[in-house]
Amino acid sequence: MTLIDICSYAVKEALKQNANEAEAYAIFDKESEVFLENSDLKQVKSHRKGSIGIRVFINNSLGFTSINSLDKEKVLDSVSKAIKIAKVSPRDKHNVLPEKSKIMLLEGIYDPNAEYFEPTDTVKYSIEMLNAARSYDPRISVDSGTFNSSIITHALYNSNDIELKETISMFSWSIMGMAIDGGDISNFDFQFCGTHSVKNIDVITTSEEFSRSVVSSLGARKIDSLKGTMLLSPNAVNELVQDVITFAINSHNIQKGTSRFAGMLGKKVVSSKLTVIDDATFVEGLGAESFDREGVTHNKNVIINKGVLSRYIYNTYTASKDRTKSTGNAVGGTSSVPSVGYTNIIFENGKHTLDSIIKEIRKGVIINRFSGNVNPVNGDFSGVVKGGHLIENGNITCPVKEVMVAGNIFDSLMNISALSRERKKIFDSFLPYISIENISFTGG
Repeated sequence: MTLIDICSYAVKEALKQNANEAEAYAIFDKESEVFLENSDLKQVKSHRKGSIGIRVFINNSLGFTSINSLDKEKVLDSVSKAIKIAKVSPRDKHNVLPEKSKIMLLEGIYDPNAEYFEPTDTVKYSIEMLNAARSYDPRISVDSGTFNSSIITHALYNSNDIELKETISMFSWSIMGMAIDGGDISNFDFQFCGTHSVKNIDVITTSEEFSRSVVSSLGARKIDSLKGTMLLSPNAVNELVQDVITFAINSHNIQKGTSRFAGMLGKKVVSSKLTVIDDATFVEGLGAESFDREGVTHNKNVIINKGVLSRYIYNTYTASKDRTKSTGNAVGGTSSVPSVGYTNIIFENGKHTLDSIIKEIRKGVIINRFSGNVNPVNGDFSGVVKGGHLIENGNITCPVKEVMVAGNIFDSLMNISALSRERKKIFDSFLPYISIENISFTGG
């Protein structure tokens, strides 16, 4: 049976057992992965696996089960268990399934050449990435790394006649480590990249970015405390800014009363220099797909437009509670009911090059990575600057160590002075460098 066939079978059996509504979501994944450890190959894994999640509603009461099998008899047993759970679960009038809508399948997220990509190819690219780091500088030590290749087919069928299937190919790789020069040890650095197509695999560039970063942070020194500009790398934007914003725009958090952006639609929430988009239709992003976890079409959602909050993100459940429509942001796999989450997060780039931004900074610190705590509810953050460099009078003067930084990210986002033209892919996101004024740094 195909994925659609097994999903259809599960839904029809649930309806036979008196479910009012039913949904089945299945995934088949062909994956191979190589792990690097201590500057050497550690492990190679390859597998094929299928799974299915079954959701049923009886008088708005929810029952859900999942199994790591596509066997027909096991699926039928799972359906029966979901029915039993629904019969003893509390009613919730917002437990509904989405209606059928027009879905346009994306082009560019599946490469047929991925079918011929073997585990030996994952090993080849892993060795290339490792050797590129080794040859860049003998002081480099690769602590860990991965290369992953996947072909994922997901399918959904529900009792409202939604019937969807799509295949996505994905290649991703990462490298982490440091540079060691005698007793001088650099900060750890982590670099990641990925693509949907074989031809765009580029482990060398990622390895070289990692290598430049760790070598440049050798010779770090303590600095005096200062108040000035914080220049966040794309990695640091991901760690300090993105997670706070995606938490604040999540309708589930809005409804729980834990979001800073509750009641702020149409109001300015960050600097007018910043525009944030959630866009699963952007095929260069690793979060690209044609439909969400519930079968709702994906759209380009402008979340923050030049500093003004434009919308929250919803799945069907939270949309029902707010009497609005899902934004296509139901996320999750087969092992749980759909939740609310983002897809590809895109920060629109700025007008200035990174070099020109640095030249305008009188005194500040570049943060390559941030290690600490960020409270997504109130925005308070505090932690250690990793891979940081001091900027004085428009020049990068030295790498720094034992520098602490603290503040409130919501307040800081009102003080953005510039965003770079350059952007970088960080997991499912495309992020620029961002400079922020009036930040306090505590020297060692």
